[in-house]
Amino acid sequence: MNYKKVFETLVSETAKYLTDNGLKTMVLGFSGGLDSTVTAAICAEVVKRCPDQQLNFIGVSMPCSTNTVEENDSASIAMKAFCSEYWVENLQAQYLLMRATCEQRYASTPISQGNIKARLRMIYLYNIASVTGGLVMDTDNLTEHNLGFWTIHGDVADFNPIGGLWKHEVYELCKYLFTECYPDEADPRHQALLAAYGIMPTDGNGVAAGGDMAQIAPGHTYEEVDDILNTYLQFGDDEAQMRRLNDAYGPETVERVLARHRGSAFKRKRMPIVIERSLYDS
Repeated sequence: MNYKKVFETLVSETAKYLTDNGLKTMVLGFSGGLDSTVTAAICAEVVKRCPDQQLNFIGVSMPCSTNTVEENDSASIAMKAFCSEYWVENLQAQYLLMRATCEQRYASTPISQGNIKARLRMIYLYNIASVTGGLVMDTDNLTEHNLGFWTIHGDVADFNPIGGLWKHEVYELCKYLFTECYPDEADPRHQALLAAYGIMPTDGNGVAAGGDMAQIAPGHTYEEVDDILNTYLQFGDDEAQMRRLNDAYGPETVERVLARHRGSAFKRKRMPIVIERSLYDS
């Protein structure tokens, strides 16, 4: 894939959406991970290329106790590198209050606790967007969409620049950015992208130890998971293709990934606006 074309398209289409809808602010929640940092690079470039529109890019890091020091540090580096305005808002106290309120009726689970955190963050971001005439940026990728690896009314937002990219492609786009667009090692943008590239992906909500892949396909990579999903989306249960996947990754892994895909179909009925792959994948 031509990642120069990908980046140019994502920037231009995001700028077009803002212009067409009279929006002045992009609001982004920073996790410190790869997806939010790459999305931030896109937003910052939109601001840079549209000086006449006086756009504002607001970043907020909203950690709870389950976020690691590495994630929080990476989020701070990225906000400083890309945002017009940014700050940290710790939501641990609000999370504990809402969790206690919810548990008056039903005991919570690790997943429901993670959902509370995600939804509290989105309340905060949408309030900023409301009072600034803005847009909440979505940072989920195509892999996460197809695994249901996101929270309804939580980390799904309005407009998603990277939603047409598989997770391994987001890694490649990030690498293109810090090697080709911002190659100077002293450049804060280079440092932010490099830090995010190397961090272990987690949900930031403490649902499971060991990062995202511990939940999705232990011992495998995003590229392998993407191969399973992409193959299934193209060929369904085709016998020859299923045999290839089973031989390559093992039937238990293949079924584990596809079970997540099938079981999360209901979540994909309402999705954010995504920049389509056909605009850059040719």
